[in-house]
Amino acid sequence: MYLLALSAGGWILCFQLLFLRFIKTVWFSSQQGAMLFALTIYIGTTFFFHWFFIMKERDQKIFHKYASAWDDNPNKRRDLFFALTITSIPYIVMAAVKLFFPRG
Repeated sequence: MYLLALSAGGWILCFQLLFLRFIKTVWFSSQQGAMLFALTIYIGTTFFFHWFFIMKERDQKIFHKYASAWDDNPNKRRDLFFALTITSIPYIVMAAVKLFFPRG
């Protein structure tokens, strides 16, 4: 659940960065403002996913539905690698934008 929140928060921040940098051509005025915005996104997505999955006990329904399918899955390593790749892509994109398109 928290990996999902980290992934969703990363994608939201990545799309926000791409929108602000290439469409609006603006940037945050301070690093503190950018950090506060990022923390707000991460905390908001974590609280939402905590409420949606944990408080409403949807995580147990999902777990029971897919637990045996995961145990019988011969491609566990491939699927885990794919999930981690999807999770890390927005962070790689954000680092590349910061590196190749610095604030000018």
